[in-house]
Amino acid sequence: MAGPPDRKESQEVQDVHMKRNAALRALPLYLREEDPQFFKSWRVKEVDRPDITNTPVAIVSMVTEGTPIQVDLSPATTAILVEGDFVISNIPRMADSFALLFGLMYVLHLDYPKKLINTFTFIQKVLIGLDDGKPLKPCLLNLKNDLLRKK
Repeated sequence: MAGPPDRKESQEVQDVHMKRNAALRALPLYLREEDPQFFKSWRVKEVDRPDITNTPVAIVSMVTEGTPIQVDLSPATTAILVEGDFVISNIPRMADSFALLFGLMYVLHLDYPKKLINTFTFIQKVLIGLDDGKPLKPCLLNLKNDLLRKK
């Protein structure tokens, strides 16, 4: 019978999640897209509600007192904001937030955020594998090829 996970194993799992978060946060930067309204941080103890003006879709990282300094890579929890309302909250990992957001966008027939169209297209076609039959833009194809080459 297996015992409780040791400290090293727990640290490795946390590192994997931080690496995924870093990749998701870096993807728009790599593709030269910026939308400061998409990734939001909310310090729960300081503010009753985050600033969500002009925010049609966002992933909100909730910061509590025990949250590490590198909140963008290891938030306490995350939430999905659609048209000014939290539709799903207390999501443990940012990667899970992205997956749920894609499901919501599909079900609700929402468009990808205009400022992050390449980011969302790359995640859809390359990372999730949902092909819509259209070819990848050259910048997305180059990134895909670079990632496949770096094994």
